[in-house]
Amino acid sequence: MDLSQLSKDLMSALGQKVLGQQNVLEEAVITVLCQGHALLTGSPGVAKTTLVRNLAAVLGCGHKRIQFTPDLTPYDILGGETLQFDEHRPEIRRLVFQPGPIFTSFLLADEINRASPRTQAALLEAMQERQVSSSGQTRKLPQPFYVFATQNPIENEGTFPLPEAQLDRFLLNIEVPYPTYEAEVQIAEMSAAQEDLVAKLDPALLLNLRPMVEKIPMDKKILEGIVRLVRNSRPESTHLGLIKEEVAFGASPRASQALKIASQAAAILSGDAAVSWKHVQRMAPAVLRHRLVLGFKAQARQRTTAEIVHELLKETLL
Repeated sequence: MDLSQLSKDLMSALGQKVLGQQNVLEEAVITVLCQGHALLTGSPGVAKTTLVRNLAAVLGCGHKRIQFTPDLTPYDILGGETLQFDEHRPEIRRLVFQPGPIFTSFLLADEINRASPRTQAALLEAMQERQVSSSGQTRKLPQPFYVFATQNPIENEGTFPLPEAQLDRFLLNIEVPYPTYEAEVQIAEMSAAQEDLVAKLDPALLLNLRPMVEKIPMDKKILEGIVRLVRNSRPESTHLGLIKEEVAFGASPRASQALKIASQAAAILSGDAAVSWKHVQRMAPAVLRHRLVLGFKAQARQRTTAEIVHELLKETLL
C-alpha cells in the first residue's frame, strides 16, 4: 500500500466537503494513519461534524455521534445490561447486554466538555484499551476505533474541562479556524443536500496503517530532539525560564511517543522518505498544546498554550 498516495486521495476527497481547512484535513488524516484519537477545537459551524462524518464514510467505516450534555450518563455511552422478557413465556427473564453508541468505528463526541467528569471518564478505558468493561465482563470495541471529540472554545458556562489524564489520550488537538473569505463564498454556494462521500478503502486495511507509519526512517538525532523538546516543557526538567515561570505541568513521555509517530505520518503526507526536523516543528503544536497546564502567571498574562509551544520550539534546537 502506497501511504503517500492514499493520504493524497483522502485529502482530495475530504477537500470536496470541507473547504479552506488544509491544515485541519492534514491533521485528521495523520490521526487516522497513526490510529489515534483527536480533539477538535473550534467555533460552531466550522464543519467539525462534517469532517468526521465524511472521514468515516470515505474510509468505509460506520460512525455514531453523541451530543454530550450534563445529564448524560456512562450507560448512555457504553451501554449495559437490561432485563428482557421471553416473547412466548413472559415469566422467563434474563439480563442481556445492550451495546451503547461507543460500539462503532468512528465516534464523534460532540461538545465533550459539557458532560460530567464521571461520564467523561467512561471514555478513558475505551480510548486507551479499545475495550469496555461492564458487569464484570470485558468487551472489545470494533476495530479500527477512533474518537474525534469536539470542544466549543466560546462558552465556559455549564462545562467541565477535561482532566489532564484524558487529554493525554488524544494524539492531536486540531484547531479548526474560520475559513478564508474565498472558501466561505464557496461554502455559501454549496447545496445543503449534498450526499456524504463514498468509501475508498477497506476498513480492514486501516489496522495495518500504524505499523507502516512506524517504519518511516527517523535519525537518532531527530528522536533525541523530540525528547528534549518534550522534557523542556516540564518545569522540573528544563533550563528555560519561560517554562519554569509560566507552566505548572508539562507533557508526559506519552507526548514523545505521539510526536514521534505524528512526525512520521507528516513525512508521509509531504512525500518525504524520512523524518526531518521540519516535520517535528509542523506537528509539535497539535501534539503539545493540550498537554501543557499553564500556571497562574501565564493565565494572568492571558497566554495560551499555543504561544508557549511556539516559544518552546524556538528555544529547543536540534
